[in-house]
Amino acid sequence: MAAPVLRLQPTKLPILPSATTPEQRYWRSFASPLLIHEYTNITSIHFSPHTPHDFAVTSSSLIKIFSSKTRAVSKTISRFKDTAYAGQIRRDGKVMAAADAGGTVQIFDLASRAVLRTWAEEHKAAVQALRWNPRELTGLVTGGDDTTLRVWDLPARESVVTFSGHDDYVRSVAYLPVGGAAGSTGGLVVSGSYDTTARIWDPRVGGRASMTFRHDTAVEDVLAMPGGTTLLVATGNMVRVWDVVAAKEIAVLSNHQKTVTSLAQTTGDKRRVLTGALDGHVKIYDTASWSVVHGVKYPAPVLSLAVSPDKKHLAVGMVGGLLSIRTRRSGGERDVVKEKERAMDLIMKGLDPRAVDKAKKGRSGNKARRLKGLDYKGEDEEHVIDANPKKPKKERPFEVDLRKGRYSQALDRVLGPTGRGEPKMILTVIKELVYRNAVKKALANRDEEGLRPVIEWCIRCTGDPRMVGVVEEIVETVLDLYSHALGQSAEFDKLVQRLTTRISHEVENARQATRAVGMLNMLIAGNE
Repeated sequence: MAAPVLRLQPTKLPILPSATTPEQRYWRSFASPLLIHEYTNITSIHFSPHTPHDFAVTSSSLIKIFSSKTRAVSKTISRFKDTAYAGQIRRDGKVMAAADAGGTVQIFDLASRAVLRTWAEEHKAAVQALRWNPRELTGLVTGGDDTTLRVWDLPARESVVTFSGHDDYVRSVAYLPVGGAAGSTGGLVVSGSYDTTARIWDPRVGGRASMTFRHDTAVEDVLAMPGGTTLLVATGNMVRVWDVVAAKEIAVLSNHQKTVTSLAQTTGDKRRVLTGALDGHVKIYDTASWSVVHGVKYPAPVLSLAVSPDKKHLAVGMVGGLLSIRTRRSGGERDVVKEKERAMDLIMKGLDPRAVDKAKKGRSGNKARRLKGLDYKGEDEEHVIDANPKKPKKERPFEVDLRKGRYSQALDRVLGPTGRGEPKMILTVIKELVYRNAVKKALANRDEEGLRPVIEWCIRCTGDPRMVGVVEEIVETVLDLYSHALGQSAEFDKLVQRLTTRISHEVENARQATRAVGMLNMLIAGNE
């Protein structure tokens, strides 16, 4: 008994990369950008850890508190005699700490804007780095241009611990999430300095740093990851990722072209790290692979950035006083976007969204329950046995030609008169001819009109890298069979000339691409 004739399965071409990834769609949902012009550079942005997550923006001699609900200024604190720096809101949302260019550190009550505490004598130069202790409400640490770090306790009139070890300005400080004893001085402190080092200090022992990480250029910012075992250091146009326990470098993020000025991280399970630089770019990294998942271009160099704890706002401060606030879609706007995406998915599946919605609305609740499961077709991994198997589909004309050995007619049917038939079916038939070693039989004994659709298809598909191997097979066979006819037919000569021109053009494109890759590799090697 003869085996049943099976239909040819269309060749599946490699799937091209998706235009957007889920990560990109998520970060692009931070829409509705609000641009605000302040007086001078925005040196610090900090979101309150306490709901509703208002945020402090430090610029010139002012610190403005923006409402997270309206994105408008709700309070302004101007009790500074010099340029203000590092406005930081405590985790209970009631108190804010800030410093200035004269070395004064002040504590403010956000409700009344009254000054609760002032330390003005100990730092001898500007203080541009400040952080609250994440464990205790009364503790904080500051770093100044006098190369020292000082740990403070709100009830005390003086600093409780002083660290002296840096040789240049201290421009960034942070608390490690682990280590140290409880109390206002508890917790390991990390500092970054223009002396190219990042150091870890233990307030319990004081004196020398517990660990020192050396770099090639000045350290602009430091960021401690949850768990306390990973430390990010922004130095030059790179961010170096250190394993604190093993005291070794585990990754280098070198996706910026200019100095990285600010680091931030998101909260939640899928934690992301954000970096801002003077090249005007904000890069977002996956902390599992340390690869870039998204990027945003801003109109000016970036000096500071922050993400709200509820991941609703992304605020970026730039040179020249430009503040950008992006907010994720929520409520009705988000529902509209989801509906558009659902309709687009149905269209891609070949369904009419209006017909689908009408069919859903047409069924009453009782009818829907009675019909539930009748249209179930099974999942991809399941095989549903049909009691009434469908009859095999009738062979297509070109499949009949292939089965009967009429290879030339089969090729002509899928190519059409102009060589613009369905691309997948053309590729399927040609691959079947190659498999049967019948390409020469399909192309033999043709005149100019018979060769026209074949050469037209080759010209059209020469630029597609997925088709190069098949096109090469066809072109070689045509030249092998009909090279003796060159110069004898003006029509054939014209087709061959067009094919030659197209191939030459693609070869030149490949050369230019190779040169571009070489130049990029040299630039990358020069920055390493």
